[in-house]
Amino acid sequence: MPTPHALIALLCAFFVALGLSIATLGPALHEFAQVAGLPVSAMGVLYSALFAGFLASQVSAAFLLDRVGTRPTILGAIAVFAAGTAALAVAPGATSLLAGSAVLGAGYGFGTIGINLVASRLLAHRPAFVVNLINALYGVGTVIGPLITSAALRTGGQARWVPLVGGVCALGLLPWAWRVLPGDPAPSRRVDGPTSGHRTVPTALVLIGVLVFLYGGVESGFSGWAPTYLEQTLGISPADAALAMSAYWSSYLAGRIVSTLLALRVGPATVLWGSLAVLAAGGVCLLAGLGQRLPTTVALVLLGGATGPIYPSMFGVVTSRFADRAAFAVSIVAAIGCVGAMLLPWGMGLTLPLAGGRILASFPLLLCLGMALALYGARPRAPR
Repeated sequence: MPTPHALIALLCAFFVALGLSIATLGPALHEFAQVAGLPVSAMGVLYSALFAGFLASQVSAAFLLDRVGTRPTILGAIAVFAAGTAALAVAPGATSLLAGSAVLGAGYGFGTIGINLVASRLLAHRPAFVVNLINALYGVGTVIGPLITSAALRTGGQARWVPLVGGVCALGLLPWAWRVLPGDPAPSRRVDGPTSGHRTVPTALVLIGVLVFLYGGVESGFSGWAPTYLEQTLGISPADAALAMSAYWSSYLAGRIVSTLLALRVGPATVLWGSLAVLAAGGVCLLAGLGQRLPTTVALVLLGGATGPIYPSMFGVVTSRFADRAAFAVSIVAAIGCVGAMLLPWGMGLTLPLAGGRILASFPLLLCLGMALALYGARPRAPR
């Protein structure tokens, strides 16, 4: 019988591979644009395709997890994720590029929801701790990926091949996953309480979904466009922009480590409010420091540190508040959220040539304010 430590190590390793691949899409947008024959400002469609696949996985995740369990879901997600990274590396045109991105998104979606659910059940008395831990390791991948991309560009390599590094690493985990992932019991048809007979969606759950919808514009939107934004507003090279993003992702990792430690002492909702406060400060700094290296760098650090804890903290809030139907609740929230990740990066990219980047620079602050309103509306109500 595999130990919980071996299982946690597997979950962490897969999240490193996920983070490596996802964080290297932004620095490769110029090359993807050349493959697709589109201007780089239109390459938000790559993220739209990615999160269309992610959305498809989230819509079907509750059904799949109920019918086949987490073990087959995660094993399949690893293979699909690796296939998507390979398709991006070799795609000859726009259609195949978008198809590869959608396949990558599906593997990414099934993997994150399956692994986060397994992680949230490992320590029942601290459901947010292991979730935050494995998501911190996702941050390790996001730091490694841009560093590899910068090194590849400086030596004459191509950035579009770097996401495949994460895919190959994930594929190498399959034999280990086969041994370590526990088998699931047969699906139960027992009614587990008054809420399990139907699938009504509480208003609080919808509002948390709205929060994650807007969050997609911060993590996927801003982080994806940030390398291009830095090139245009600071006049730096693509290799230097990829290297600068390592500061963002290092801070992202630090935020997840801090939130992991805080999860031992405070609830995930408290971490979420603190992250939004730091995100607002980073948004103000980014907008005020347009075209200036020091304030832009400070903004990157603040935005990265604030963004890192938001998703795992949201996951902790949902699984603790809706524990009786956690798979359903997480699927609903993630599905609403990935619609934002489909639409917002595309819209943000279209604003990139406008007003010298000022419109794009305003998005993190505006999205943060919307997230705060959604979280306030979703707060638990005291019984009357």
